[in-house]
Amino acid sequence: MANWKEKMDARYGKNTEQELPYWDGTMLPERKEELAARGYEFIDRSLALLWVKGYRVVKSSAFTPKGIYDRDHVEPVEGKPAADNLFFEQNFDPVEFMSIYNKYGRYENNFPVYFDGTAESYSAYAQKSDIFVLEEIATNKPVGFASFQLINAGTSEAKEMEAEGIFVKNKLVYNDTIAISSALQGKGLGKIFSDVLDAYYVQNFGVDADYALCTGAINTNDHNDLAKGFHGDKRGYGNWVENTGLLKKWIARWKQDNIEKKGPNIKPAFMKNSYLNPPRRG
Repeated sequence: MANWKEKMDARYGKNTEQELPYWDGTMLPERKEELAARGYEFIDRSLALLWVKGYRVVKSSAFTPKGIYDRDHVEPVEGKPAADNLFFEQNFDPVEFMSIYNKYGRYENNFPVYFDGTAESYSAYAQKSDIFVLEEIATNKPVGFASFQLINAGTSEAKEMEAEGIFVKNKLVYNDTIAISSALQGKGLGKIFSDVLDAYYVQNFGVDADYALCTGAINTNDHNDLAKGFHGDKRGYGNWVENTGLLKKWIARWKQDNIEKKGPNIKPAFMKNSYLNPPRRG
């Protein structure tokens, strides 16, 4: 498998001083209103559709309700609010999650790095992020992931967003990453997965909150350019603000923990260690 720098060289050449575009965008008002009107029932139906296709969503919660699901308790608890009855709640093992991130994010979708390879860096990430893993039911094999952060007005994170051109009026839910296996792209799973997550946050925070993400020329995979087209056409994001970044900065970030020599790594046991941790209850 070609490493990330080889992919970028093939796509853009070896001029590391060139500036590549990236875009910050927010969910359009009409999309928020559509998702709000559909309610939790839409999320349940979408998760049921994923289940029929052989997949489920496993979650580690940081700022939204902790679910009641785990591998052995798959029935919702009577009287619990709908937000507590949607996902399989787990504590993800740092090594296992970083292997998922490296394979489906950095290798297959070319994300820059957010971890330094240590459990401590993952812990800091997990403490402020809701993390979702898309999982094949029959094998417990992870086939994708997503993460979200909550950014409140006036915080340092909000100021960073505002420097990028996204103003935080009150609360902003930021979709930090989303990726599925390139082998599954084009089969409709990415659309269902993102619909589930977008609808979930709109149900939790409402149409008055903002929902943002960043994508760009760097966020590609081996088959096609998803990026802006997918998020705009399929997820209802727009109001794009364009920025640019030097290719060499992304290369430096991506290489910082030597992943191009280690290669992607998902062990045969898949999520074994994650499931040894008791799920956290709400």
